[in-house]
Amino acid sequence: MSNFNDIQQKLQQFIKKYYTNELIKGVILFFTFGLLYFLFTLFVEYFLWLSPKARSVLFYVFVLVELGLLIKFIVLPISKLFGLQKGISFTDASKIIGSHFSEVDDRLLNVLQLNENEQQSELLLASIEQKSANLQPIPFKNAILFKNNIKYLKYLSIPLLIWFFIFLTGNNSIFNESFDRVVNYKTVYEAPAPFSFIIQNDSLENIEGQSFELIVETEGKVVPENINIVFNKENYLLNDANGQFSYKFDNLKETTNFYMEANGVRSKTYELKVVKIPTVIGFVMYANYPSYTGKKDETIKNTGNAIIPEGTVITWNITTKATDSLRLITAKRSPFILKSKDKFSISRKVKNHLEYRISTSNKNLKDYEKLSYTLEVIKDEHPKIIIKSDIDSVSRGAFQFAGQLSDDYGLKKLNLVYYDKDDKKSLQKQEISINKSTFEEFYYIFSAENLKIEKGKAYEMYFEVFDNDNVNGSKSTKSKTFQFYNKTKQEITNDLLKEQKHNLDKLDKTTKITEKLSKDLEDFSKKIKKKPELNWNDKKELNQFLKRQEQYKQMLEKHTEELKENLDEQEQNSDDKTIKDKKEELKKRIEEAQELQEKNDLLEQLKKMSEKLDKEKMLNKLDKLTQQNKQEKKSLERLLELSKRFFVEKKAAQIANKLDSLSKKQKEQSEKDQNKATDQEELNKDFEKIQKDFQELKKQNKQLAQPMDFPQTNADEEKIKEEMKKASEKLEAQEKEQKETAKEEQKQAAAKKQKSAAKKIEQLSKKMQGAMSEMQGESLKENIDDLKAILDNLLTFSFDQEQLLMAFDGTDAGDAEFPKRLKKQQIIKENFEHIDDSLYTLSLRLQKLSSKIQKHLTDAHYNLDKSLENLAENRIHQGRSNQQYTMTAANDLADMLSDMLNSLQNPKMGKGKGKGEGESFSLPDIIKKQKGLGDKMKEGMKKGEKPGEKDGNGEKEGKKGEGKNGKNGKEGGQNKGEQMTGEQYQIYKEQNALKEALKEMMGKNGNNGSQGQKAIKQMDELEKLLLDKGFDNQVLQKMVRLEHELLKLEKAEQEQGKDNKRKSETNTKEFELRSIPKIKGEKLYFNNNEILNRKPLPLRNNYKKKVQQYFKEKPIND
Repeated sequence: MSNFNDIQQKLQQFIKKYYTNELIKGVILFFTFGLLYFLFTLFVEYFLWLSPKARSVLFYVFVLVELGLLIKFIVLPISKLFGLQKGISFTDASKIIGSHFSEVDDRLLNVLQLNENEQQSELLLASIEQKSANLQPIPFKNAILFKNNIKYLKYLSIPLLIWFFIFLTGNNSIFNESFDRVVNYKTVYEAPAPFSFIIQNDSLENIEGQSFELIVETEGKVVPENINIVFNKENYLLNDANGQFSYKFDNLKETTNFYMEANGVRSKTYELKVVKIPTVIGFVMYANYPSYTGKKDETIKNTGNAIIPEGTVITWNITTKATDSLRLITAKRSPFILKSKDKFSISRKVKNHLEYRISTSNKNLKDYEKLSYTLEVIKDEHPKIIIKSDIDSVSRGAFQFAGQLSDDYGLKKLNLVYYDKDDKKSLQKQEISINKSTFEEFYYIFSAENLKIEKGKAYEMYFEVFDNDNVNGSKSTKSKTFQFYNKTKQEITNDLLKEQKHNLDKLDKTTKITEKLSKDLEDFSKKIKKKPELNWNDKKELNQFLKRQEQYKQMLEKHTEELKENLDEQEQNSDDKTIKDKKEELKKRIEEAQELQEKNDLLEQLKKMSEKLDKEKMLNKLDKLTQQNKQEKKSLERLLELSKRFFVEKKAAQIANKLDSLSKKQKEQSEKDQNKATDQEELNKDFEKIQKDFQELKKQNKQLAQPMDFPQTNADEEKIKEEMKKASEKLEAQEKEQKETAKEEQKQAAAKKQKSAAKKIEQLSKKMQGAMSEMQGESLKENIDDLKAILDNLLTFSFDQEQLLMAFDGTDAGDAEFPKRLKKQQIIKENFEHIDDSLYTLSLRLQKLSSKIQKHLTDAHYNLDKSLENLAENRIHQGRSNQQYTMTAANDLADMLSDMLNSLQNPKMGKGKGKGEGESFSLPDIIKKQKGLGDKMKEGMKKGEKPGEKDGNGEKEGKKGEGKNGKNGKEGGQNKGEQMTGEQYQIYKEQNALKEALKEMMGKNGNNGSQGQKAIKQMDELEKLLLDKGFDNQVLQKMVRLEHELLKLEKAEQEQGKDNKRKSETNTKEFELRSIPKIKGEKLYFNNNEILNRKPLPLRNNYKKKVQQYFKEKPIND
């Protein structure tokens, strides 16, 4: 079978050659058809300029075709050649060989078929071996000829010739450009156009957040009129500047793709790349303070600036964006530690003032952002003390110190150190209580009587403050040294006149403290209104405020008392009755102010309420105290102005008296035989002093709110001065003359000048006196006219309030007219403020106007504010109650002003009201009217009218029927001076008028005995009961006893033979009425109170330092 095996090997060699030949042929055909299709693809793109989508299809079809050809002509023959895929069988190969060699024909096929026969016999095998031997010489491989593939090369020449032809014609762009467009099928290419777009920018890169200006030019035969740029699906027009086009991208944040269009020509898509900047987006600084400072560690956000104690450890935690590295730059560069993605951290212990920067970097930008900050390190300093005092001013008794203490970490104690100036070793100390805070204000009243200080000796004193430095030991700082001389009684007497101005200055300063306290009170009241309930801190703050209010009250009482004492101790060096009367009126105003201060128990009530933390009642009292402080401030300003005016008038009278005295002396000097120049010089000096008095008078007059119209005296003074100077010259010339005749002539000439000067001095004195009298008359007329206008406005106000009170009856916030009525209430409030201002202006020059109006004004303002508040909150019942109180206060005020007007128009007329304005009361009239009031009281009790049914908050305390029979009507009278009905108010007014009439009658008749004073005292008590009880049996019994007392008084007068017949005095003087336009609400602003819950914000060290600096620079008011 060896021959047959050789035949099989030869067949396998044949098959390999066969597929090798197929591979050669396939390579030729692959390149032939592949190149042809390649050229076809390029020609399609070249001529058609397909879109990116069409080119995508063309590209992928080309790839598929080429892959198909590759597989068919190359991959398959190779796989069969190497046996990776089944190729032709021996049978197929024998057929190919048989067809090529005629001598083989079917013999080779027969041998293979015999070998495949399943029934093998020796004869069959022998036959196969014999036939195989016959086929052995034939070379089967020769049936395949490689040179037969040359015929396929002619097909390959076709694409090569096409390429060669195009190359020779110089149209390589057909291949190059088309090939680029097909390969980059996603890119949009410009079709051949009459122009092309050329970007002139060197780079299409821009830093994030910055602007980028794109500059474009066109190249070609045609220049387009407009070019549009398209990005983010929006179309924009480029700016044209002589053929150069531009477009500005603003605040670029992200990379942007864009293309340009013009005249149907579109550019390729460009990419404007945005370079991200390294940025700090979160900044947190943790300050670990040294433990000895007592400060809690603090987290500081969004800033690297801080004021810190020495030795603080600062940790910076920085959050960044697009940042690779972060550095802390001081004297050296220190890298931050990357804790996590975009989060960096670094810590440093800071001992000295540090200025530093934090820089950010990434791979594109180095140290791009540099943030500069400062850490200010504060050392533990000495405590600071600032003291102001009135010790340098002329005063008697106690004087005051006002101080500011501060320390960086806390105060410990404050001592007052004082000693005899001649014995500085005899130190005496008194500790002053202060709060252990970092900043403290204190007031201290120094009284020589309470300390061991001898009279007639000089002392020195200073304050010494200690801090709480436990590390270095408590450090102390001393204030400046104050000098104090404890004056003797004689020295004090000599200083009385100087204290006049000083007392007024102190009163002026007190008004400033009033403003501050009023503001603090309003701020505190607003703060607690915003809180749902009060806490211990509010109680503490209220107590501190009450303590300051109490200190202020003591200061005010002290100043007014000093002013009163000064008036009492003034030398009675003038017989001017007008000055004396004004002095007495001024004393009355001071005493009234003191009386109001003594009766003011609001502070005590607030102290009691602070223990209970009753918010509503406390707010009512605080509002009442606010209005009271405002009126008290006006009263104080008025008292100050009246005092200044009194002293100006007194000084003018003193100048007139001095001029009169000097005129007499000058006249006497001219008549003396021994008329000496030295005596004349003394008179000249006296006049120079008077001239200084004139200057001081003008200066003080200018300081008045309403200066007086004093005559101009400069020319008169100069003439007098010139006459007296010439008289001195003549007398000096006389003494130098030797001849008797010349001496006599000079003496007569000097006497003539002296008499002329005396006459001019007398004329100046009369000029001053006449001017003062004229001003007195003009002032009276002006006061009457203004008071009439104020009364008219006040009555208009009262009627308007009464109408509005009735309008609010039975209404609520849902009523359509409610907003208009609420605005009307606001207008009424503003009208009353105008009245108050007018009354305040009048009170500055009208001494007779009682300070008791302060109470009525306070009540009116308080209830006006409360009525607005309650009505706005739909508390109609309480609001109407406040409106009623407002009317009561306004009517009381009108009654008082009416009495004042009557007294001004006719000083001889009593304040009681009879049937006519010029009518006065006798004792029988008073008794008769008193009995009539008792009858009215009985009628009111029969009707069961109880004006005191409502308390200040509008809450009912009893039923309507109880005033008649229940408990003798006492329950209806527990309102303690609250709301009054119209009938009760009328009885109260008439009772007050009877009391004033009795006072005036007793004054006219000189009856100041105990009997009359007892009746007046009973009338005062009766008025109080009327306010407290209303229609009550107790009030009625009091009226009966008063009638009995008046009858006893009448009997006593009859026994003394007094004539009690009624007399009438007619006012014959007419006054010119000056019209004053009534008040109008020109512009209405009505704002509801906003309730904001605000908590105190914790201040950083730098702000705390600014606050302390503010208080250090702030002036301290005594």
